Amino acid sequence: MKIARFAILGISLAAGVLVARMVMSNNPEPPSAPVVVTETVEKDDVLTVAKDIALGEQLSAADLSWTSWPKELAPATAVLRSQRPDAITEIAGRIAKAPVYQGEPVREERLISSDRGFMSTILPKGKRAIAVSVEALTAAGGFILPGDKVDVILTRQSSARSGNTFTSETILQNVRVLAIDTTTAGERDEKALPPGQTATLELEPAEAEVVAQASQLGTIALVLRSAQDSADDADPGLVGGGVNFVKFGVASQARTQR
Repeated sequence: MKIARFAILGISLAAGVLVARMVMSNNPEPPSAPVVVTETVEKDDVLTVAKDIALGEQLSAADLSWTSWPKELAPATAVLRSQRPDAITEIAGRIAKAPVYQGEPVREERLISSDRGFMSTILPKGKRAIAVSVEALTAAGGFILPGDKVDVILTRQSSARSGNTFTSETILQNVRVLAIDTTTAGERDEKALPPGQTATLELEPAEAEVVAQASQLGTIALVLRSAQDSADDADPGLVGGGVNFVKFGVASQARTQR
């Protein structure tokens, strides 16, 4: 009798083992999750501008902020917080000699800190600034703003047998307006400035001579150029021909060749 019981028990155990193997073969263990290796990127805080800064605008502490930046991707001339923690205080008060846009790293070579006059600090090397009188009818109705590009037209009166006549000619092209009256591009509001002011133009030395001579001959008019036609690599300032003037009764010509 005992032998029969042991036989039944053995058969049951064998059947259990067989069933367990079948279940395990139908439900394999899930694969283990892949091991993700994360690479640590070294970062540092880079000094950036918090808003767009126009040419000639003075930076304040509120215009500057620290931005986390991958250290390997930071520009070589960027200001790093790890090297200069007091940079905001040091740079606040400087003047932008070129436009700087929001989020752009601050580059000190694009800023000016000078005890000289403001206009001389923003005037590029080799350029000259000359002021000309403008009125509402000769300055695009007051819509010319500092930083715009203009053409300069001379209108003068000439005597003839049939009566006085007027002639106009473009003497300069693609000239930058540095200021209207005493307002520069960094100080202007986004609106037209009152007409009847003085426009300060950025010119080459020879161009400044032409404007000075032309202002004695007649009326100077500024013609606003389209933003798409005002790139720095567009047509240069001087145009062909010349400006005739008379000195001590002797007629001569100021050349305005390209």
